[in-house]
Amino acid sequence: MHEMSLMEGILNRAADALSEYKVAKVNSLTVRVGVLANVMPAAFEFAFEALTDDTIFSGARLITEVLPIKTRCPQCGKIFEQEHIPLQCPDCHTAAEEILAGTEVYFASIDFEEGDR
Repeated sequence: MHEMSLMEGILNRAADALSEYKVAKVNSLTVRVGVLANVMPAAFEFAFEALTDDTIFSGARLITEVLPIKTRCPQCGKIFEQEHIPLQCPDCHTAAEEILAGTEVYFASIDFEEGDR
């Protein structure tokens, strides 16, 4: 289950980003996940719940935004987005081979309240 290691990395980076603030409570963590990242939503949510217990993220809401696949057509050069495969250019119908985005997993924002540490 790679969702656990992905979430662990995300939480470590988010905690590092928060280290310069006096965080009283984290309300939500927004994570962007590409369609091709092969992340199972239920397993991702489970990993978040399991890894945030007794941390500054305890009780926070996980918001997951799904990012489409962005690719470039090798025939006409058009850059386009799709949410499913096979990847095919909407203009010339050539099979697209170059994936520009859609495999990423990263945290996009953190909503938190400041206070005493």
